[in-house]
Amino acid sequence: MIHDVKISGCRKILCLIFSLVSGAAFSYYMGISSTSMFTLFFAILLYFFYEKSSAVRDPKLTAPSIICSLILTIFCYLAKYHFVMESPETAVYRTILYMLGFFWFFLAVCKVLYQKILSLDLNASRPAPTRKKKLLVFFGSFLILMLAWIPYFLYLFPGDVTADSNAEMQQAAGLMDLSNHHPIAHMFMIQIFYQLGQLLFHGDDTLSVATYSVAQMILLASAFSYLILTLYETGVKKSVFVIVLLCYALPGYHGTYSVTMWKDIWFGGIVLMLVVTLWRILMKYHTGTKQIPVYELVMFGIFGTATCLFRSNGLYAFVFLVFFMILYFLPKKQFQILLVSVTAFAAAMIIKSPIYNALGVTQPDTIESLSIPAQQIACAIKNGTELTEEQENLLSQVVDLSRIPERYAPQISDSIKNLVRETDHQELIGKHKWEFLKLWISLGLKDPDSYLQAHINQTYGYWYPDVQYWVYAGEFRTDGFALHKESKLPEEAGESLNKWRYSYRSHYYWGLFWSIGLTTWIAIFMAGAVYAKKNKSFLLLYAPFAGVFLTLLIATPVFAEFRYYYSAFTTLPALFLIPLLNESYFCPEAMQEKMQEKIQEKIQDAS
Repeated sequence: MIHDVKISGCRKILCLIFSLVSGAAFSYYMGISSTSMFTLFFAILLYFFYEKSSAVRDPKLTAPSIICSLILTIFCYLAKYHFVMESPETAVYRTILYMLGFFWFFLAVCKVLYQKILSLDLNASRPAPTRKKKLLVFFGSFLILMLAWIPYFLYLFPGDVTADSNAEMQQAAGLMDLSNHHPIAHMFMIQIFYQLGQLLFHGDDTLSVATYSVAQMILLASAFSYLILTLYETGVKKSVFVIVLLCYALPGYHGTYSVTMWKDIWFGGIVLMLVVTLWRILMKYHTGTKQIPVYELVMFGIFGTATCLFRSNGLYAFVFLVFFMILYFLPKKQFQILLVSVTAFAAAMIIKSPIYNALGVTQPDTIESLSIPAQQIACAIKNGTELTEEQENLLSQVVDLSRIPERYAPQISDSIKNLVRETDHQELIGKHKWEFLKLWISLGLKDPDSYLQAHINQTYGYWYPDVQYWVYAGEFRTDGFALHKESKLPEEAGESLNKWRYSYRSHYYWGLFWSIGLTTWIAIFMAGAVYAKKNKSFLLLYAPFAGVFLTLLIATPVFAEFRYYYSAFTTLPALFLIPLLNESYFCPEAMQEKMQEKIQEKIQDAS
């Protein structure tokens, strides 16, 4: 008894200490002065919350809570790194305050929410869906999405064509040499539907672009409907897949992107199809089904190959996924899915190398994939880091060093990359790659602060929630084509739709749906929920997201490009729901057993 009282007293003291630390950390973080009463309010509220979280002692929650909390704490700290280091005399104090205060806060949040998730089940007891009902759900969802996006199609008619889009169109029309700077696979899609439009509309360029836009709308609506169908087959409550449908139908970016000629849109739909198909396969394995339907294996192979082809970082994301699939499935001797995965990768490599070479496709220039190292070196030079004579001689062969300080832009690497292109000696980077690698490492060891700051500035939009950058194209390029942009909506309706597209800028809570960094946080948190609650194989479903995220951290040219991360927004509803559903409902036999169990429980309760 006395022992329990002592433990309870110690727990209350710890909760008090950490509430004070977290309250101060929050105040520093938000720029609140040391005399503000809000610091005390934060501490009081956090104390009661910490007391509640201290009662959560499920050992299954410990590892995912600690890992998730540590990652989010590091993100928050790095976002304020420059502010922390402005005053060297307080840097250590602020670092400790931030790390302890935020870690304890995130740990408490994770423990409480994970405990709720453990007992949460969004499945409903209903008979196994018939083929007719499944078709109704798929095509009903498809129709609703198409109807929701038609106003965007009419407003932006024939669709948004940017500089990147126009370059691909010119390649499709034979006006430019083929280049994989923008994935050739996407260029072929443009070519197919543009030429179809030319055939149907007697050479009208505007209607040909509209034909492509409709095809892209169909692809995206099909991908989203495929997820909704899978949720229905999984026995999810009707309200849940209605909410998912609204999440795809209402935000302006889905409607706008459905008619924007970008590779990122196809990639977003393809990655979702890949994740959902793998989810279906895993659910069958989980419920003891030995034989996976051939059509699902074929779909996984097709969308795996397409993932590799429709974005340059898609190849690495798929390799990331396959690596963990091998680690998981090989010991279990489940060779069927592994064979399909390896075949998909091999097919992508054959297409990207011998086939593209035979077609005369040129690869992107060297500097295109070196955004982060280029920015780090440029930042160090701008900050006055001295180069050795050897380093200066090596760098001056590929870039005008005197112009780096004026051209360096912390958040976008295009200026530095274009400065390198001006010398037209990029082949030297390939010939002397080890010398350049040595230079990059040695300069980083000499000025690690500049390297870290450059990397933060170049990537923070992908991992810190409170960042907004442009989302929509806002341009229409007609170079080489007789294109005309003309809204088919009445002027007032067009203005209203445009206000809706940009409403996220001024409406609280609604703007969160546009937050790139928050999407990352949610995916990381829900992966932790999968670890705590489910079969670990379902963590594989988060691998494509993680692969895209990590490749952006390594090579992104822009600090918060929404379209680069669009695949995260298309897959997030699935990643969010995976830990909240019971896979046994996906198997009709298992579903019937669950229904019988619930019926028996109701009978017992009634008696």
